[in-house]
Amino acid sequence: MCARPPGRHPAAGRASRYHLWWVSTSLQQLIGSSAVSFMLSYMLMKAWLPFAPQRPGEVLLVVPLGLIQRLLLHRWQALAVLVYIVLGSIPPYQDKLYLPGTQPAALISLLVILALPVRYVFTDRGVAIGKGVPRFYKAFRRFETRPGRGWLAGTTTLTLRGRKTPRGSNPSFTLYLPSERVPEVTRLLKRYLR
Repeated sequence: MCARPPGRHPAAGRASRYHLWWVSTSLQQLIGSSAVSFMLSYMLMKAWLPFAPQRPGEVLLVVPLGLIQRLLLHRWQALAVLVYIVLGSIPPYQDKLYLPGTQPAALISLLVILALPVRYVFTDRGVAIGKGVPRFYKAFRRFETRPGRGWLAGTTTLTLRGRKTPRGSNPSFTLYLPSERVPEVTRLLKRYLR
């Protein structure tokens, strides 16, 4: 009987490869679940920010959003979460993209966030989503409205166009409004956008 040459045992090599595979898969799952959590947290902060500082200025108008407007507001994050969940359900990627339990938790969280009431708050200084950071009127030069069609009928997209500054233009800000509230919003904006 010939003796095994000195060196590493084959089982040790297999165990080491399995350990590396398990660590890389676990890390990938952790990163995937963290990405889903981040997108859901961002959506939640848009809808509900309980510890926000007091809003500057006097509240002049509050516009609650319906389900369609809330879907439009959250659409990019919601689509990213749904695509990631669907990818993780395809056989080659099952149990590889996120930790177990992420899929049902993400779907339930998404539904809860979309059900939360959201409103635009217009003050004498600017507009904010709920208790979020306000966008001041002085950052904008004009606004445009575009009524929705088809399943978006009843929703009007209002875009506040950024004012030009020496450093470049301020970013635009898009609002999704119930169409019946547009006249009072545009009256208010005409008063403050100059």
